[in-house]
Amino acid sequence: MTDAQDAAVVRELLKPFSPFLQDASLYEVIVNRPGQVLTEGPGGWRTHDLPGLSFEKLMRLARAVASFSHQSIDETRPILSATLPGDERIQIVIPPATLKGTVSITIRKPSSVDFTLDDLEGRGFFADTRAVEAGQPNDDEGLQTLYRAGRFKDFLRQAVIARKNIIISGATGSAKTTLSKALIKHIPDDERIISIEDTPELVIPQPNNVRLFYSKDRQGLSQAGPKELLEACLRMRPDRILLQELRDGTAFYYVRNVNSGHPGSITTVHADSVALAFEQLELAREICTAGISGVSA
Repeated sequence: MTDAQDAAVVRELLKPFSPFLQDASLYEVIVNRPGQVLTEGPGGWRTHDLPGLSFEKLMRLARAVASFSHQSIDETRPILSATLPGDERIQIVIPPATLKGTVSITIRKPSSVDFTLDDLEGRGFFADTRAVEAGQPNDDEGLQTLYRAGRFKDFLRQAVIARKNIIISGATGSAKTTLSKALIKHIPDDERIISIEDTPELVIPQPNNVRLFYSKDRQGLSQAGPKELLEACLRMRPDRILLQELRDGTAFYYVRNVNSGHPGSITTVHADSVALAFEQLELAREICTAGISGVSA
């Protein structure tokens, strides 16, 4: 088909999304699972039930967008990033990189807002801005007080709420995943969570979540590894990224991503002590950056 024909097919398959794409107050249109659309606007997240939005229809849309953007999407290449005919950015993830019978779609609408600094000031944009002075109290002091008092349960709960990045270290069988699942329960329900796992172990009770999967040692059909999924996450509007386990080759990308506006991550690492956990993290980072240098040489 011609580009015009491909665009027409995409527009036809996007009709269930038309009310949301045409609503100028919305800036994110998201599918976490068939039959349901989430939108984000000035009032936060809203859920819309669309019973006719089946897995098969979502897959047809995914393939049509791939054709329109001169790309491919299938079991071996389950991640697609493209631009729609209306200039919206779209990110699609299909099985086996997400749950069977599920398609994850994230549509980001282009911003029509164009303000000057004077406009922003007039709208009160800087009203709550305060200069930070040395020695000024901050949220960390409360955490330090809990830690020094030995109130570790309260310390961990507050660390999750305060969006601190948490790495759980321990040997095999030391309940790392058990603790991770307990911490996840304290993430606020209004946050969007994306997890990256090699086996479906995490339990995520928050409704706005997407679970991404990779095959350990790339033994499965999908060639998407944790690095590719971490990069895909950035186009999926996450509030938090949960990495089941930090492995060699992912440390650099993990640290970069959680420091790029996505704090509050929870992950695990095989190490018998805190000191060894940092050594593992540094070793994994060096392995990863050495690989990057080798590729770019």
